[in-house]
Amino acid sequence: MFKLRTAGIAIATGVIATTVGVSAPAVAHTTGIHDNCTQLNKKWPHGVGTRNAVDKTSGKRVTNFYHNNKAYWAAENHNGTLDRDNDRIACEKR
Repeated sequence: MFKLRTAGIAIATGVIATTVGVSAPAVAHTTGIHDNCTQLNKKWPHGVGTRNAVDKTSGKRVTNFYHNNKAYWAAENHNGTLDRDNDRIACEKR
């Protein structure tokens, strides 16, 4: 009787482990515009930055980016790699 009870527990445990281990495939979270600079530059060709942002560069500065605090922080909170030089302008380009 001891062997039978142990086998029943092992079978029940296996069923539970199998049931828990099976799940739906993960769906990638994407909103489009903030996923990368290529997507962001389709909407704002010169990037998006805060109202008082100044481009950090040793060359000619980008000044014609879209100035909007809310849009910049939405992009930065979704993907923190969009503003790698931390000048408060995401995906800036001439």
